Amino acid sequence: MRLMLTKHSRKTRNFYTKAASSQKKNRKKFFLSFFLWICKKFKGVNGLKKLGAVMALMALLVIAVLVPVGLYLVSLRLYNTAVTSPFFQTRHVDVTGNVRLTKEMVLQYCGIREGDNCLAVSITDAERNLRKTPWVEEVSVRRLLPDKFVIKLKERLPSFWVHKDGVLFYANERGEIIAPVESKNFLSLPTLVIEPGAEDTAPYLARVLKDMQSGALPVESGVIAQVTASAGRGVEIYLEDREMRLSIATDDWSGNLVRIGIVLGDLARRHELQNVREVRSANGNVWVVLNQSVQGRKQGAVYKGYV
Repeated sequence: MRLMLTKHSRKTRNFYTKAASSQKKNRKKFFLSFFLWICKKFKGVNGLKKLGAVMALMALLVIAVLVPVGLYLVSLRLYNTAVTSPFFQTRHVDVTGNVRLTKEMVLQYCGIREGDNCLAVSITDAERNLRKTPWVEEVSVRRLLPDKFVIKLKERLPSFWVHKDGVLFYANERGEIIAPVESKNFLSLPTLVIEPGAEDTAPYLARVLKDMQSGALPVESGVIAQVTASAGRGVEIYLEDREMRLSIATDDWSGNLVRIGIVLGDLARRHELQNVREVRSANGNVWVVLNQSVQGRKQGAVYKGYV
């Protein structure tokens, strides 16, 4: 005989179902109470107007929050897609203005490599890293989407050698140290000496180089062995091939430069430069000191009156 199992109309309840039912009743009671409070608070025509204003304000607040959040999430999604897309893969990097630095060195310093994602590169970091290198004075890094960078450099050009703490350094035209002299970047330059108390004379070093390039000072830079900034004698230039020293006072730089140029030209025309040990221009005069081998036959000449 089969046993018939009948389902009771009343469901079996336990502790969890009772708790869930209680929570549902509480929520219904809360919403009903809140609805009655709204109806009581905003009854009548004026109340409905106030309720509409409150609802509009709440809608604006919701939009003000949700719209920026939505835009941020969409932008983040698009950015993550772009920085992983092969469409923005770096394929071309143009470097201009580099003299001492090779293209490979520039890319290594700035952290840009061909094959990396173009959008993942920080322009600010790349420029800052390049400025940290001793040779770079100014730098500009431009990103040309979808796959190119343009890097423009202005390097610090070395004009002198400077000895400091037993190490030989390159220095710029103002005597400021750039980087140590190494075999891989060797360049023969005149040695610079700035004597104590001659700091005010240092700015004239750049003028010496400029005047030599323009021809105002008839001296080739390749024959200069040493340049000395002196507090009492101005700027001294030692010419190694002639074993001759030129001294230019800074009190009247332009006038002294003109006068020493005239005297050097006069000595060259008379073929007497080989007999000269030193030429000094100061206080409106030019002193010419002869070598010891000819001092017994001639006295040192003093040139005056040159303007």
